[in-house]
Amino acid sequence: MNSGRKQCFDGRWKPPAAALPAALLLLATTAMSAGASPSSTGPPDPLECQIRSVLAEGRGDGLKATAWAVSLVTLDPHSSYALSRVASMYENLGDDTAALEWGERALAADSMNPEAAMLVGRISCLAGEPGLAAAALTPPLRRLGATPELYALRALAHELDRDYGAALADLKRTGPLLPDFEWIATGILGMALEDGRLGEAYSAFQLAMELRPDDARTLTLGVSLAQRLGNPVLERTLLRALRASELR
Repeated sequence: MNSGRKQCFDGRWKPPAAALPAALLLLATTAMSAGASPSSTGPPDPLECQIRSVLAEGRGDGLKATAWAVSLVTLDPHSSYALSRVASMYENLGDDTAALEWGERALAADSMNPEAAMLVGRISCLAGEPGLAAAALTPPLRRLGATPELYALRALAHELDRDYGAALADLKRTGPLLPDFEWIATGILGMALEDGRLGEAYSAFQLAMELRPDDARTLTLGVSLAQRLGNPVLERTLLRALRASELR
């Protein structure tokens, strides 16, 4: 598994929208820098739970951050944001089973929640359920301004589900971030070539070459594709490019 897939699957690849609201971050930062603590009198309110969870996470105390996130859900049980924050905390702790459970609860409360969809998508792909991942990622993609990362993760889910046409279509929707996801195009090329689906392999090859023409893996797979297609001219061209890349 290449580094792009590892980053996607281990939970570090998250859209910018996964950040907490700016006002909450400002409150948490102010409290931290001032050494102040949220009110200690009376039961905590939702904002206090959020702040305490953020502060604990900032200190690297994942268990306490999770506990305060769960407290937030107790106070606001229908909040998709609160549920997805608990899911994210469990994912960070390495408990994918609990993370998936909470992520699915967050999507049940709001299927348009992009953070919950990304989390469920990542874990479902890891569990060998790319179809479930694609289904979870589809609702938030109906919104205007959907993040490129959502399209990229669904492209990866389609790739793993061997729906290469849909994978390439989603990949091309990542806009200015498309070059960052060249590794998905190369993955589609490799899998389609392995399956003998040469037309889709060639489409993936063309996209991968547009994005990174000197990539050794893409060139190597391209040589195999040219041989399978019976295209000696393309084969020779790619072999020259491959040798040149090895000399750099």
